[in-house]
Amino acid sequence: MNEKKPIKLPQFDYSICMACTDCVINCPLSCLVADKTDVDYYKKAYPRLGNYNPCNGCMICAKDCPVGAITMALPEHVKVA
Repeated sequence: MNEKKPIKLPQFDYSICMACTDCVINCPLSCLVADKTDVDYYKKAYPRLGNYNPCNGCMICAKDCPVGAITMALPEHVKVA
């Protein structure tokens, strides 16, 4: 039987994110979006996973982040045997 391997998804560290949106621009599947949030006083547009295209875990966003604010991790609801 062929089991699907759980996909690691991007996790954003907003304490070091510059809100440059390089990850949003370079995502080949357009699964990241930039939203204005209450993360900081200036309400910059920070990246997050969008609702329309599923992430395939390619890691391009993490590799392209100039400050290393993106790490790939399993979603909390996934249990690995």
